[in-house]
Amino acid sequence: MAAPLLKDILYYQTGGRCQEFVEPATIAELAAAIKRLNAKGTSFIPVGAGTNSLFMDGDYSGAVISFRKLDALEISGKKIRVGAGVDNTFFSEAVYNAGLAGAGWMNRLPGQIGGTVRMNARCYGGEISQIVREVTVVTRSGDIVTYNEPKNMFRGYKDTIFMTNGDLVCEAVIELRSGDMQEVRSKMDFCAKDRIGKGQFTHPSCGCVFKNDYAVGVSSGMLLEEAKVKLMKHAGAEVSPAHANFVFNKGATARSILELSVMMREAVWVMFGVWLEYEMEILGAVPKDLELTIFEERPASYNLEKLTPLRDRMKAALARSSSGQDTLNSV
Repeated sequence: MAAPLLKDILYYQTGGRCQEFVEPATIAELAAAIKRLNAKGTSFIPVGAGTNSLFMDGDYSGAVISFRKLDALEISGKKIRVGAGVDNTFFSEAVYNAGLAGAGWMNRLPGQIGGTVRMNARCYGGEISQIVREVTVVTRSGDIVTYNEPKNMFRGYKDTIFMTNGDLVCEAVIELRSGDMQEVRSKMDFCAKDRIGKGQFTHPSCGCVFKNDYAVGVSSGMLLEEAKVKLMKHAGAEVSPAHANFVFNKGATARSILELSVMMREAVWVMFGVWLEYEMEILGAVPKDLELTIFEERPASYNLEKLTPLRDRMKAALARSSSGQDTLNSV
């Protein structure tokens, strides 16, 4: 059977065909598949739902590994063993129904548990590192390894060892707590309403294209909005009218989305001297003529005259918020 078109199964709806599409149903199957691919000399790229990534155009000569069949979820008291392919919202609802608190912030968070753990997702005052106790991975050589020291896995804001060592997150053990379930429901409803209000689900996107830089003291969304990128369009790619850090796919290719992101980043640089770092993960082969631009790094050259008023606005917003990081992560 031919491998499916990646744009038909990935959230951002980009990408061509791959040489092989692998869907393991167990961790052992995944380990065996990786060993087989390594023995054949076949490169491979793991993907979850594709909610935080942009797969490049054209066909990929290696294998793509999907986690969507690793969807087991077992609740035992306050601990939950959950597969990498479990949807974040499904998880949030399941533990809520079990009377557990601590995962309300994950409601309507696009993506799957595996990607959430891999990138140490954070939003609305929650962070996955706060509740994960154990992570099972398959290494790039096909070995099954379990980590049980969170401090050795999570390094900070959207930064984990799995993002650099290449381990494939397969399963996590999460520990939650008892709580006021009315408060949990209220949190879940707020997260859903806020994301829907920002138009996050109107068209395919990868969420925020650029990371927040806490040294700057202003969210990337605010910087982009002040740089007048909202509604910027390019060949089927369009910046969201509700959130300047979202780029919608409205019939775009991966290349046109990348080209639009370059224009957005340049606009912020020209106005503020801030060089934004991609949060969107770029998978597959970047066109040669775009490589230098996409992977370019520039040292900060802050325009304090323009940044300072925004920092003041950000501080005021944080002061109004009961959980300051919520504001910075949702603006």
